[in-house]
Amino acid sequence: MPILKEIKENLKTIINIEAVTKTYQEIANLRMNKIRQEVLGNRELIDELSRIYTLAKKVYAAQSQNKKTTKAREASIKHKRQRVIVFLSCNERFHGTLILDIWKEIFNFLTENKADLAVVGRIGKYLAERGRLGHKMFYFELDDDEPEKERIKGIIEFIKNYREIIIFHGRFQTILFQKVVQSDISGGTIQEKELGEIKNYLFEPSPEAVLDFFETELISAFFNQTILEHRLSRYATRMIAMYQATRSAKEKRRELEIEQKKLIRQLLNKKQVEMFSGLQLWT
Repeated sequence: MPILKEIKENLKTIINIEAVTKTYQEIANLRMNKIRQEVLGNRELIDELSRIYTLAKKVYAAQSQNKKTTKAREASIKHKRQRVIVFLSCNERFHGTLILDIWKEIFNFLTENKADLAVVGRIGKYLAERGRLGHKMFYFELDDDEPEKERIKGIIEFIKNYREIIIFHGRFQTILFQKVVQSDISGGTIQEKELGEIKNYLFEPSPEAVLDFFETELISAFFNQTILEHRLSRYATRMIAMYQATRSAKEKRRELEIEQKKLIRQLLNKKQVEMFSGLQLWT
């Protein structure tokens, strides 16, 4: 009886787990479908704008070798810090290995490169603190499902103070496959050897004004797109993780139900044997 009671309690627990994981799976699926078209629809435009930004920086760097940059532009560049790595993580678990995979990429990068680290999300903060890399770390809170506009704006204002902004995040490929990527939303670091042969372009109203527009207005668009990309990737990994957890719970429930039936049959057989043994004593 104690064993049968234990199985019944385990069954109740497994049934509850199955219900919870199935609910999480359905919620993740709904949220994924809600932003999927927006992310994929904007991806091509944002990627093209990023390429134009990189080209504009290269052209400007090439042209500035032949003439002095404006004092305002020089002051703006000197004022900025060198590089920041942005770790987009999350506040809750149940995203498969995605967040850990992103952290591994960041860890490898920071062991070989100097940079400040900006962490978004409590799980990322936990991983970064345990990593103890010795880099400057700045932490930002952001809701997983409904990111607050003011907090996003605060993060953008912070990262604008760096010449090079590299964001590590998840990128949706298919429902079953998510990719860890590095998005440089600062137009890339320009080295003289990378310039190669650059065509002459006419910037209107001026090269400085064009770059200022990218660095103020479009960086916000780039960053918001990475937030959406990361959310979509997280929802997909959570849906798959919860699907697998639900399937495991179902299998465990079937095993317990089979074990329960066996024990009930054994108890019935034992009672029947005892009953027949009692009847034989009276004959």
